[in-house]
Amino acid sequence: MATKKSFVILMASQKGGVGKTTLAINLAIALRYLKYDVLLIDSDIATYSISEHLGIKGDVGNYQEALEGNMEVKDAIFAYQPLNLYLILGNLDKEIPTSNPDKINKFYGQVTKLGYDFVIIDGQPGPFSEVVAKYVNDVIIVTNPDSTSTRSAAKLGTYCDKFKLTHRLVINRAGQSKFELETENVEKLYGDVFAVVVPEDRIIQESLQRHKPAYIIDKGASFSLAVDDLARIYTLKKGESNAEGEGPESDRKRKPGFFQKVGGWVVGR
Repeated sequence: MATKKSFVILMASQKGGVGKTTLAINLAIALRYLKYDVLLIDSDIATYSISEHLGIKGDVGNYQEALEGNMEVKDAIFAYQPLNLYLILGNLDKEIPTSNPDKINKFYGQVTKLGYDFVIIDGQPGPFSEVVAKYVNDVIIVTNPDSTSTRSAAKLGTYCDKFKLTHRLVINRAGQSKFELETENVEKLYGDVFAVVVPEDRIIQESLQRHKPAYIIDKGASFSLAVDDLARIYTLKKGESNAEGEGPESDRKRKPGFFQKVGGWVVGR
């Protein structure tokens, strides 16, 4: 029987501190709640912070070993319970992994053949490897609603265009300051595209303090509902939309969100 092909999402940002990892974790969990098999990879070698976000302790970070070929990729996978969300974690106490393109190619070649519905790569800030690009179906570029972050994000969007990669803009932490850019101005600076808007939400600070994903703490929080919108875009991209209310949201009232407003937007610019 042929192995199903994974849909690979790269979470990217041109600069650090915009909330990329938080979104990667919660998007993975939202898709898992929708009954998809999800593998989340922490490839951000500067921080390797997914284990910290999830409160995972112990020597379970085997990204470096798998990338170097010292361990089978399937043996580097850690199951986050009770969701059965699958993770490949990094470890700051271990050496920075190889930049050898052959090893990177072999690693992601194996990852995409494991049969997960979605593979989400939490990448390091800045341009990503050309080798990684050939395995990616879609890039989520995370920015904050200020001109510096947005102009940086636009540069990363241009970099994606170089590889003909579909990419979409996510404006994170919207509504935190009266001095921030309006959504339409962020979209224009990036390149006249619709953006997914994720509001500033106190649930994030609670999440960080409790080492528990915001989506699990409160699925009705404004942050979680915005993540739902993003997840539903990818159920359409995957061709298996649950738009009629199936999945974890069917038993709660949803606020009008991005998906209802521009639900037809499911492709990059």
